[in-house]
Amino acid sequence: MKKDHIEIPKPSSKFLKVNCDECGELQVVYSHVSTVVKCNSCGNTIAEPTGSKAKINGKILGSAE
Repeated sequence: MKKDHIEIPKPSSKFLKVNCDECGELQVVYSHVSTVVKCNSCGNTIAEPTGSKAKINGKILGSAE
């Protein structure tokens, strides 16, 4: 039996480039974070876990692939 027609599933999670709202610093964040992520320079909360996709508190500039 040929299995050429079966597609390989793509992951829904990825790494995102996020700008901090307070200071504008660029930081790479995982889309499904499990802990609170804070900005490296000002300490503002950038991402909060929600159980699945993270709540991003900043401007998403795109994927970091």
